[in-house]
Amino acid sequence: MIKRVWLLPVVFLLIQLQPQLVAQSGNSDWDQYFIKKMDRAHIVGLQAASIQNGELYWLGSYGMKEYNSEKRVNDSTLFMIASCSKPVTALGIMLLYERGKLELDDPVNKYLPFSVINPHHREKDITIRMLLTHTSSLRDNWDIISPLYTLPEGGDSPLELYQYVRDYFKEGGQYYDPDSNFHRYGPGDKYDYCNMGYAMLGLLIEQISGQAFTNFMQEDIFEPLGMHSSFWFLSEIPHSNIARPHEVHHSTKRNPVEPKILNHYGYPDFPDGQLRTTVSDYAQVIKLMLNEGKVNGRPYLMPATVEEFLKIQYPSVAKYQAIAWNYNEFENFIYYLLMPRLPSHTGADPGVATVVSFNPVKRTGAIIFSNSPTTSFLGRKIFYQEMIKKLLK
Repeated sequence: MIKRVWLLPVVFLLIQLQPQLVAQSGNSDWDQYFIKKMDRAHIVGLQAASIQNGELYWLGSYGMKEYNSEKRVNDSTLFMIASCSKPVTALGIMLLYERGKLELDDPVNKYLPFSVINPHHREKDITIRMLLTHTSSLRDNWDIISPLYTLPEGGDSPLELYQYVRDYFKEGGQYYDPDSNFHRYGPGDKYDYCNMGYAMLGLLIEQISGQAFTNFMQEDIFEPLGMHSSFWFLSEIPHSNIARPHEVHHSTKRNPVEPKILNHYGYPDFPDGQLRTTVSDYAQVIKLMLNEGKVNGRPYLMPATVEEFLKIQYPSVAKYQAIAWNYNEFENFIYYLLMPRLPSHTGADPGVATVVSFNPVKRTGAIIFSNSPTTSFLGRKIFYQEMIKKLLK
């Protein structure tokens, strides 16, 4: 659920080379090329998809679900997608917004059974729109968040979402810290990426819908969109076709370092990053964005709702931030010299690296899920330059 930018070269590859991807689908030469690039970046397993003309045209699955095993990644393998979960949680909020159950500028305290106030600015409301755009003045306290990951033992977190969010933000709560859980500036004043804001959005979905977060997402989003391979908890998954997360350290041919296989794990703020899914399932969400709210020709969201989803919400405070999506996600001036600013999201957690980027005008998109963080990408200048050269051809 930590936002990072190391998948930049693969974004170059998938967005710029989409025609080649479609033409090479099932072509052994292309597969060898892709596997070679994975090997150079020390990626254990990867699933990728290309969307063109608003539809899924190509997907590829490579590598291993678990290092040094015969468990190969296939098109049905689930990947934990870290912060790329956030647009899916935001979709839940936008669906309730479209149904008239909330207004984006409503104070969160209108719906929560406890009060959330920035103790440094008690007179200012925190709104739903602020949570969606990371402008709420809420703050990630990693001294609290990190120890609650269920590593190394693995498994779902035993903490309930309501309990955790309440105890993190309510004065007197077990995890409450006025200086570490809140910024000194006020709600709406500045941008700062905040995972816990999306945990609160998950709780708001529960309070407003009257359903458990996972039930609402399953019944109102996953089932209507045909996302039959998407799960928030390990306990919900009816099979073992899940990519194991891996820690990968810098390695060379002369000094190879084997990846460390991690257990499947969880955390209590799961709406901000714990979704396990496939690129073909996630493509349904991107298709909504590219087809004015339609999926497979069927209306799901109104075009006006999609337009609001993709619109910069606070230009003077966060000039690149839409609802969940960011138009400066890769924070790299070279990339944006060569590419237009597109709505995108990245994700990183222990053993997880993901990226999503799409072009609403050209109706194209790229999705990449990996079970090993690509820590070597930006450090490997040759690899980076090769991708730049490909873009310049």
